[in-house]
Amino acid sequence: MNNFKYFSLLTLFALLFLGCSKDGAMGLKGEQGEQGIPGPAGLDGEDGEQGLQGEQGEIGTANVIYSEWFTLQFPDDIEANNYVSSIDAPALTAEVVENGVVLAYGRYFSNSDIGVIEQIPFISFSINQHYSLNYTTPPASNSGRVFIKINSIDGGPIGSPLFFEYRYIIIPGEILTGGKSSGTINYLKMSYKEILILFNIPE
Repeated sequence: MNNFKYFSLLTLFALLFLGCSKDGAMGLKGEQGEQGIPGPAGLDGEDGEQGLQGEQGEIGTANVIYSEWFTLQFPDDIEANNYVSSIDAPALTAEVVENGVVLAYGRYFSNSDIGVIEQIPFISFSINQHYSLNYTTPPASNSGRVFIKINSIDGGPIGSPLFFEYRYIIIPGEILTGGKSSGTINYLKMSYKEILILFNIPE
């Protein structure tokens, strides 16, 4: 019996000794495993709401050409039934005439000394005068000029011209979006005051 106890204790000490023995050397690093299969893609998020449309930009005015008020060489009393006078307008080109708008105005004083401005073409049966507008562009001779012509309505002498000063305004085609009129705006039918305000032109 004592021998058995002795043998058991001896075995226990041997196991404890082996358990406390020094660790062995680290083994070689194993090869990296294959990459796993990617997971399924997530669902697309919902689109955000469309933003509000911005306000329409203002009409460009940088390329609008306008003259100061000028006089033309009309006699004080015209005995002929038609008479033409002109002024240089270097900005007049074939492209402007084809795609843009050329406006002309005449100014006179009423009986009460109030300045009155009329768009040309203009006709007045009371004074027997009709005013018309014409212009020339390169390569025509005498090109780049604005012409104002006065005709008597009944074919008789013109007499004293109504207007004493004239002015022109040239609106190039790149400012227009619909030929002679832009959208619902027809520049030929606008008043002189409306044109000045629209294009910020000084009086």
